[in-house]
Amino acid sequence: MRKRIWLAALLLVSLVCVGFGYQAQGRTQWEYRTSCGRVDFDKLGDDGWELAAATQDGSITCLYFKRRK
Repeated sequence: MRKRIWLAALLLVSLVCVGFGYQAQGRTQWEYRTSCGRVDFDKLGDDGWELAAATQDGSITCLYFKRRK
């Protein structure tokens, strides 16, 4: 009986470890860029950057971009 419980626990731990390993490999990694001045959108788009957010404080507009690493 103890061997069955031990085997079931070992199988469960193995499945959990495999699941976490698979999830870590599937994560997308991003790099970010901030610009609070003039921006050449065509150049950024050609380089793979996409606009993620924008903020404005008075007359200052800041743009936040991201792209996959």
